[in-house]
Amino acid sequence: MPEELQYDNLDDLKKAYQDLQLSEERYRLIAEHVRDVIWTMKLDGSITYISPAIEAVRGLMVEEAKNQAIHEILTPESALKVGTYMQEQYFAYTRGMPLSSFKGEVDYYRKDGSILHTEVLTYPILGEDFDSTLILGVTRDITERKQFEFRLLEQAQILNELNATKDKFFSIIAHDLKNPIKSILGFSELLKEDAKEVENKSISSYANILYSSAKHTAELLENLLEWAKTQQNSFPFSPDEGAINDLITEEINILRPIADHKNIKLVDATVDQIVVTADRKMIGTVIRNLISNAIKFTKKDGSIIVEAFLQHESAVLSVSDTGIGMSKEDQAKLFHIVDGFTTKGTEDEKGTGLGLVLCKEFIEKHRGKIWVNSEIGKGSQFSFSIPL
Repeated sequence: MPEELQYDNLDDLKKAYQDLQLSEERYRLIAEHVRDVIWTMKLDGSITYISPAIEAVRGLMVEEAKNQAIHEILTPESALKVGTYMQEQYFAYTRGMPLSSFKGEVDYYRKDGSILHTEVLTYPILGEDFDSTLILGVTRDITERKQFEFRLLEQAQILNELNATKDKFFSIIAHDLKNPIKSILGFSELLKEDAKEVENKSISSYANILYSSAKHTAELLENLLEWAKTQQNSFPFSPDEGAINDLITEEINILRPIADHKNIKLVDATVDQIVVTADRKMIGTVIRNLISNAIKFTKKDGSIIVEAFLQHESAVLSVSDTGIGMSKEDQAKLFHIVDGFTTKGTEDEKGTGLGLVLCKEFIEKHRGKIWVNSEIGKGSQFSFSIPL
């Protein structure tokens, strides 16, 4: 027990009482006018005091806040953190050990259910017994600071992705342009130097190689240009209302000769007229890429089915083939320029690795999704959806 205070006369006692009242009034004024929330809590977890700042910070009146349980006040992770601290103080007190302070970040629920990020500092105040021993705490709102930190992290992540994309972009240019251009230069030189001596059969073979290399180079350059435009947000986005059936018909007519060359059956199985609001050029590019890939990876005498239908307030288009299919590991690499996944077709057709990346960006521009289902040896089905 603390030593009792001694007073010589009544005046001294009155003065001491007045000093105490003045001191308590000062602390009360401080507690009630600072922006931080000041509170006290018993070791059993019951709150004995909360400053009025709680209303501005959490949107609760003082009495409302005092009557809430920890699991109602704090997020699960923070409730565990605070609960562990309070349990440690309880056991320390009951064992006659010193109590400890706490400093850390704690997340609260506001009255509207949103998350309030705070920094909490506590200090134990020993009383004469268990009931009068308190934890004094100060809670400071750091939500704006945390949101700023989150934005910085997001920006850092975006910058890292942009750097990785840039590196892959230059890698594609260096690798994919080098080989076909070498082929074009090499066989052009042969024709230039030995055109008279070269037999017609050899000329025909050289011409096929030149055409294939030039076609691949042109396709790569076109994809690179379109991809670069999307990255600079300079690719025009002009959605208008129209039937997706017309786009399917147009692209099938363009690609049917290539399918016929491999004796692949190319079928439009769309039954209903489906009207969407979309950029015709972008969606046409996506359909063309998906059908072109299906032709590339389908063996001779195979089949490709293109179908559009309505599902969950979206228009869905799928391109299904009886091709070579792909593993789950390869499926995970699609649609990402950083992974740079590309493989040769059934007749050594070359890909740029950019086609599906463009498809994904064009579909996301329409607030849609693109995905694939595939199994090795059984074919693939590429699908995308556009909200109506």
